Order: sequence, then C-alpha cells, then structure tokens
Amino acid sequence: MKENTAVETKQTLKKGALGLGDIFMQAIAHTAPATAILFTIPFISSKAGVTSPLSYLVAFLLVLVLGVTMAQLAKHLPSAGGYYTYISRTISPRAGFFASWIYLLYDPLAAGYALAYTGYVVQQALLLNYGINFPWWLFLVLTTGFVGFSTYRGIEISARLLVIMGLTEIAVVFALGFWGLAHPGNGGVNLQSFNITKAPSTGGFAMGVVFSVFALAGWEGVAPLAEESKNPKKTLPKAIVYSIAAMGIFLVFCSWSILTGWGTNDIEGFVKAKENPTFILARRFWGNGWIVLVFALVNSMLAVSIACNNVATRMWYAMGRSGSMPSFLAVIHPRFKTPKNAVIMQTLITLAFGLGLSWFIGVENDFDFMGLVITFALAIVYAMGNIGVMRYYIKERRSEFKFVLHMLFPVIGIIILILVIWSGLIPWPEAPIGYAFWVVVVWLAVGLVVLAAMKITKKEAWRANAGDVTMSEAKDS
Repeated sequence: MKENTAVETKQTLKKGALGLGDIFMQAIAHTAPATAILFTIPFISSKAGVTSPLSYLVAFLLVLVLGVTMAQLAKHLPSAGGYYTYISRTISPRAGFFASWIYLLYDPLAAGYALAYTGYVVQQALLLNYGINFPWWLFLVLTTGFVGFSTYRGIEISARLLVIMGLTEIAVVFALGFWGLAHPGNGGVNLQSFNITKAPSTGGFAMGVVFSVFALAGWEGVAPLAEESKNPKKTLPKAIVYSIAAMGIFLVFCSWSILTGWGTNDIEGFVKAKENPTFILARRFWGNGWIVLVFALVNSMLAVSIACNNVATRMWYAMGRSGSMPSFLAVIHPRFKTPKNAVIMQTLITLAFGLGLSWFIGVENDFDFMGLVITFALAIVYAMGNIGVMRYYIKERRSEFKFVLHMLFPVIGIIILILVIWSGLIPWPEAPIGYAFWVVVVWLAVGLVVLAAMKITKKEAWRANAGDVTMSEAKDS
C-alpha cells in the first residue's frame, strides 16, 4: 500500500471570504444558543436546582480562561486544521493526530445526534399538542440533506445562513426570558439562583457546572475557518473571546429569567414536566404562538449542524492535505471552493451516526449521552492545547511570553478540565449515560493503536506536514 504524503492541489479554500462578523456568528451558531438553553436547562436544573444560572456563570468564567488561552495559538497559527495543526506544531505531529482523533467524537458526530434528538423533541411536541406523528428519523433524513447541501454549496452561503439563523434563535429565547421577568411564577423575581447555599448538593451543583461547560462548547469552532477568513490572526482571537462573552451573558440571563417565569419555588415541577418545560412556559405566555419556540429550536439545530459540518469538513480537508488521512478528502470543488469529498463523507457520517446511535441507546437518550462523551473528549483536547500554548511561547516565541497568558491561564485551565472530568464521573451516571466514559476510553485506545500501527509500518510521512500553517507565518506581527 502506498503511503500517504502531503497533497499538492491547484484548488484551495476561498481565501478572505469571511469577516469578523461571519466568524463570530460561526462560533455563536456552533454553540447553538437556543439549544444550549432549551435542552440543557431541564437537565442542569435537575442537578443544580434553582442555582442552575449560577452553574452557567461559573462555567462561563472557566471557559473564558480556556478561550483566552486558545486565542494565543489562533493569532499565530491560522490553519483549516484547527487543533490538529496547533498541537502538531506545538507538541508533536503524533500528539496532533491523537488530538484530532479524539476530536472526531465531537464535530463529525454532532450533527447526527443533534438532528435526531431534535426530531424526537419535535415529534413529541407535535403529537402531544396536535396529534401529528412526524417520525424523528424522517426529520433527521430531511435536515441532513439540507445541512449537507448548505455546506457543499459554499462557505459564504453557510455564513449567511448562520447569521440569519443565529440572530433569530437568540431573539426568540431572549423574548421568552423577558416575558418570564415580566410575568414571574411562584417566587417572584429574586436572586436565589445566584446563592450557592440554595444548591441541592455540592455534587449536584458540580454536575450542573460540567453540563454548563458542555452548553458553552463551540467557541473553538472558528479555528478551522482560518484559511477562509480575512486577517485571521486578528479576527479569530477576537471571535473566540467575543463569542464566549456573548454566550456567557446569554445563558446566565436566559436561564435565570426562564426559571423566574416558571417559578423558583417550583423547580421540581420544572424538572419533572412531561414535555420540555420551556414549551409549557411559552404556551402560558404566548398561547398558540408557542410554536415559535419549536421553530427556534429547529433553527438552532440546523445552524449548529451547519457550523459543526464546516468544522469537521475543514479538519478532514487539512488531514487529507497533510497525508494523515486519504488524499481524496483534500479535493476542492472548482466552483464552490469547498472540500467536496469531505462534505459528502461528512453527510453520510451524519446520517449513519444519527440513525445508529438513536436505535442503539434510544433517541431520547442521545443528547445527555453525547453531552457527556463530548465533555470528556473536549476536556482532553483543550488540555493538550493548553500544554501546547506553554511550549510554543517558551520555545518559539520567548520574546512574547507573558506569565499570566502563557503559563498561569493554561495551568488553571488544565486544573479546571481535570475537575470537570472528575465531577462528571462522581457520582457515576446511570446507564446508558454512564457508558459515555467507556466510549471515550475505548476510542482513545483505538487511536493509540492506530498511531502505533503507523509507526511500526513506517507510514508517517504525514508528520512532516502536520503542523503546516498554509498562510505565511513570515507575516506574523
């Protein structure tokens, strides 16, 4: 078998197609504002009780530290490879491959489970309220086609869709929050949600923080769009920090105002509602107009799926270009300037994983199960990135080294990530959610076997190109 080597292509991704606003909305859409509230707040409230807004606030501060750290690499190493490039360059090519292997549990799989679970929620809402049975799997098939077409057709079309869809979902959820403050439930408007002594238990609050970190995941999704961005060394770091700040404010405010609207004295009713409690709240406020919240949810999941596919396909492209993945993934569409084969493969992955996981563990468990899988996986990747920051600024950019940014923040970030993993496992989640940890462990083991096999068979020519930054570093400021 012929060994993969770096791929020389005449066609490239469309340079300079995206401005700061586009990149910012990619990060926002990748975080999925409406989904981050509508899907996570019932679960987080079941753990942290009335203090779930405080868990979002703590998670926001923790994630901000991680984001500022990653921005230190984004401003010098713009590449479609994202963490693959960052870690290959700052630690080692094998570490970069391993990080990208772990990352395969995130963006390449995200659209599949997200669209399947959204289909399930929509199916239940329509059946309960209108007697209409619209199968979740049909929703998955149709939306996968839409996401695949949008990603294939061009990054500019994807960017425009993300701006429109992102602003729409934010407006709808903010409206629900303001209605909640204007018409508070049992308990009135109060600040109990920010009083840690009101948490049901320390362990419950910690689990709330873990899933709040998951709710904020997505800011790192700007990195693989570097080669299609204007002045990426400035726009990417700004987009990372701005998006974390915007989403932190959004989640804290909306979680507090929604719980206020429901009634802070009835958190048990909120958690045990027969359908998503935010739907019930919307019907209470808006009557038949509640359906707009379902629209916001569908809109959010379509947007995050497009954003995730943008990231996944650029990662496939970068790995195909370097030779660590098959070279056909590096083929660019001559007109649309998108990695066409990577898009086709990613669309098939989305459909297969969405159907497979849902039938295996039950579609109703998809979101919580993959939430824990992704939290564990990202914690490892983020930690590797933090190590990379310290090595990069000590070894290659010593003149720019700043203790707080390039040593203190990365160390704090690694400690935070260890605590996140620990909190996600103690107490051990019930099945099938508890299987998430073993999925990650098995995936890590397989990745190590793949690396060992490449080393033994001497198929590692890709290592010479893994850390390439395709945009000239000579222009670094």
